[in-house]
Amino acid sequence: MIIFSLPPFSPHYKIQHLDILHILGYIGATLTGLVLGLLGGGGALLSIPVLVYLFHIEPQLATSYSLILIALSASSGAYQNIRKNLVDYNAALYYGIPSVISVYIVRRWVMPNLPKVMFTVGGYTIDKNLFILIVLALVMFIAAYKMISSGNANDGEKEHEVNHFRLAFFAVLIGAFLGLVGAGGGFLMVPALIYFANVHTKKAIGTSLLLVSINSFIGFAGDLRSHVQIDWPFFFTFLFFSIAGVFIGHYLATYIHNNKLRKYFGWFILITAVFIVVKEFSARMM
Repeated sequence: MIIFSLPPFSPHYKIQHLDILHILGYIGATLTGLVLGLLGGGGALLSIPVLVYLFHIEPQLATSYSLILIALSASSGAYQNIRKNLVDYNAALYYGIPSVISVYIVRRWVMPNLPKVMFTVGGYTIDKNLFILIVLALVMFIAAYKMISSGNANDGEKEHEVNHFRLAFFAVLIGAFLGLVGAGGGFLMVPALIYFANVHTKKAIGTSLLLVSINSFIGFAGDLRSHVQIDWPFFFTFLFFSIAGVFIGHYLATYIHNNKLRKYFGWFILITAVFIVVKEFSARMM
């Protein structure tokens, strides 16, 4: 159903008219920013499905879009938290350095050298794009579990033992996830900062936004070195809606306790992950 025409986009953008999928896509862009502003992470997990299924962008390229979109969207939220002194720079340093190194290595050298066909299981071929979506779904399942099973709403206000070694190790793993699928950093950063760096919830969210922004910028820098082509007109349109969502989420965060919200979003992430798995495997078996 065509509603009105847009200027033609690059070959990456297969549909050249604004239809219902595009409308849903830009709503999804706003939602990614909204979640990022409210929870300090998790929005990137939505950006890949939105880009792949609503804008028909290939998964590997979608990870590049996700990195720069989340980098800029998170920057707007991080700036607001810096002004309010809601960033723990000491924890950000211990987390940021190992995660930045991990993200850059994966984007600069690992992603460009992944084989087109990853492996075959029982005569079933797993190509690069399917592999990325499988890993994304796995990250989403983990994220959903963490969000749904999050216990006491006051955990972030308790005292926790500072363990910089475990924080740095965690940062390397999350950096690798972020580098591979262009998502999966923020929702794990917040609990890591709370439990391993003894950062209270509001500061953990603010610190997470800063770290998500830096890591995503560095990851995208690795993509540019690999000559990834970005459709900038589409990118800036998507970015506009995403940043609008961040500001809305940041405003609402003052009035909404995020514990129940995190659980609801966890269920939404779980449903989305199931959709990805069912859609991809059913499409390849037909």
